[in-house]
Amino acid sequence: MLKRGLIALAGSATLVIGLIAPAQAAVTAKYPGQVKCPKGDYQLCIDGGPGGFTISGRKFSGHANAILLRNVKNVTVSGNEFKNLSGSTGYAAVHVKNSSGIVIRKNVFANLRNGGMMHGVYLVKTSGSSITGNKFSSITGDPVRIRDGSKNNVVSGNTFTKTGQYAMFSEWGRLDKSEACGSGNIFKNNKYGAGYSGKTISVIKWGGRGGGSTGLPLTWGNCKKASIVNKGGNTRI
Repeated sequence: MLKRGLIALAGSATLVIGLIAPAQAAVTAKYPGQVKCPKGDYQLCIDGGPGGFTISGRKFSGHANAILLRNVKNVTVSGNEFKNLSGSTGYAAVHVKNSSGIVIRKNVFANLRNGGMMHGVYLVKTSGSSITGNKFSSITGDPVRIRDGSKNNVVSGNTFTKTGQYAMFSEWGRLDKSEACGSGNIFKNNKYGAGYSGKTISVIKWGGRGGGSTGLPLTWGNCKKASIVNKGGNTRI
C-alpha cells in the first residue's frame, strides 16, 4: 500500500499520492524568463531569458502595476486588458526596462491612477519598440512615457481619451543625474482627445526634468535635439 506523500512509478509515468513538500514540487514558469516580482505590486515579471514570445488574452486589475519586462528582447504584449490599476507604488500597466523589440498592440488601458501620475506604458532604456492600435482612457499620467536614452520607438494608430497630464507621448528623466536623452522616437497616426483633467494637452513633450520630489522646477526641452517627433496624421476626437 502506498502511503501519503510517497511517489510511485507506473511504467514511465510518475504518480504523486497525497501531499508533497513544497521543496519537492517543480514550479514551471509560464513564460521564459519569468521571475518572482520585486517590490512594487506587479502581477507578472520577466527578467532576461530568450524572449520571442507573446503575452495575450489576459486581464490585469486590482494592483498598483501589471507587467514588468527587464533585460529582454522581442516580447509582444497583445490583446490584454489593463483596468482599474492603482496604488502608491503605481508606475505603469506595462513597465519596460533595458529592453528592445517590445511590441505592445491592441490592448485596452483604462482607469489607471495613483497618488501622482501613473502611465499606461513606461519605457526606460528601451529601443526599437512599437506601441500600436491600443486604447488608452482615464489615465492620470501621460499614457506613454519614455526615459533614459530610450530610442527609435514608435507610437502609432492608438486612441487616447481623457488621458495624460502633460502629453500623450512624453519623455522625462533625471537629466541632472546623468540620465540620457532619447532619440528617434515617433508619434504618428493617432486619435486623441483632452487630457485626464478635461483640458487640452500637448501630443508630445520631450526632455523633461525636475518636478515631483526632485527639488527642481519641472521644465521641458532639455535635450539638444527633439527626442520625440510628431510625424503627423494625428486626429483630434
